Amino acid sequence: GIFSPIIERNTTVPVSKVETYSTMHPEQDSICVRVYQGESHKVKNNILIDSFDVMLKPNGHIQAIDIRFSYDINGLLEVDVLLEDGKSESRIISHNATSLTTQQIDASRERLQALKIYPRDMLINRTFKAQLEEQWSRALGDEREMLGEIITDFDAALLSNDMQRVDDVRRRACEYLGIDEPKAP
Repeated sequence: GIFSPIIERNTTVPVSKVETYSTMHPEQDSICVRVYQGESHKVKNNILIDSFDVMLKPNGHIQAIDIRFSYDINGLLEVDVLLEDGKSESRIISHNATSLTTQQIDASRERLQALKIYPRDMLINRTFKAQLEEQWSRALGDEREMLGEIITDFDAALLSNDMQRVDDVRRRACEYLGIDEPKAP
């Protein structure tokens, strides 16, 4: 198989990133989540860290599955699987964090929880998108077209669930428009 990295090498931690995958068949009743560490494009050349099955409720169509990896400085990796029906499963992988006490693991999980928010749901991004849409509704011609392109780029960044990309697109849009970048509350 082909390796699908969620957290890239040299990513600043703590970090929480999500990728969306899909089932292969409309009547698929389970998925196997395999967590690897490594740099090879081929899965077989990477190290299997953990593996677990998640049961699905077949619904006659291909299902989207969000898989979120949250990782902290202590080496604690939390894997969350969110299914279309709202069902979710979490798995804690602490191979590198074996010296942590239960209290330290709980504290790490609490800190990671604060990172588990989709960029589209963050107030700063909802506010900025509303401002862009308001400007678009008042603009005409070339200005409206340019704002439409900025909105499209921002939407694509939000869908990527990559906070760095969202921040970069928002910053570039503010520079281009000559407006101050909104501040997070």
